[in-house]
Amino acid sequence: MKTYLLKHVNAFTDRPFMGNPAGVVLDARGLSDARMQAVAREMNLSETAFILPPSVRNADIQIRWFTPQVEVPLCGHATIAAFHALAVEGMAGMKTSGTYRFRVQTKSGILGVVVEKKYSASMIEFQIPLPKFKGINEVSPALLNALGISAGEVEPRLPFVRQSYLYLPLKRFSTVKAMKPDLKKLLECLRATHTLGICVFSLKTIEKSSAVHSRFFAPAAGIDEDPVTGSANGPLGWYLYTYVVPGGFSIPSFILPDGRVEFIGEQGDVIGRRGRVKIRLRVSGEGVEHLSIAGEAVTIMDSLMDC
Repeated sequence: MKTYLLKHVNAFTDRPFMGNPAGVVLDARGLSDARMQAVAREMNLSETAFILPPSVRNADIQIRWFTPQVEVPLCGHATIAAFHALAVEGMAGMKTSGTYRFRVQTKSGILGVVVEKKYSASMIEFQIPLPKFKGINEVSPALLNALGISAGEVEPRLPFVRQSYLYLPLKRFSTVKAMKPDLKKLLECLRATHTLGICVFSLKTIEKSSAVHSRFFAPAAGIDEDPVTGSANGPLGWYLYTYVVPGGFSIPSFILPDGRVEFIGEQGDVIGRRGRVKIRLRVSGEGVEHLSIAGEAVTIMDSLMDC
């Protein structure tokens, strides 16, 4: 039997009990797939990250993510949580303040992480694969019924698209806020379209600096509603740049010192878990070349686990 250090970390926030909680096992060597799944089920958080040595030459570290029910190929908030935990513990070479870069082996390929470790807090930036959206001609009545909204509440000037998630734009923040989906019906719709979850969003936001407000539902993965979803906000930033800005909509954005575009994504406020995601894009005349999400995190709890 081995003792493992397990952390409970809230990501995309600098405030305790806000943002999206994730479990982090700092050194998961020796845990089988079945045992990792059992740990994630016991934690009962949307995702638990398991940090491992890489099994390929061109990676520095490996991360696997499990919901209480399944392993998933990508998870933004649990990655932010994992590197926050590593920085706090001074692991992976991060013993002092500074900038650290990692090549992370994941089920979605080798992805980059940059950690700006500071005395007070750390900012973690995580590369997200560029999305390959497919347009959907219409929103099915079954999906509208499952979400509890009418066709008239969908924003007709923006596309309804899918990749591993569905992305549905609505006209008003008030509609997004009031939604109470029928999760059983929604699960049936998601399975019928072979998607893991749905991101419902509005360009109307709570804060003036934010570009988009979203909610995310993934009952197929055992997540009724995710508080703050990095893996959905990243592609949503690509959506904003590719469809929203050319469509003539006015949304806040920032130009970073290195020339990249940054949007702020809001999520979690409706369910009392306020979180903010920095969505960063490197663009050229050809469009978006690089996509990442960034945020802070807060440790809530440390524990030891014998497995």
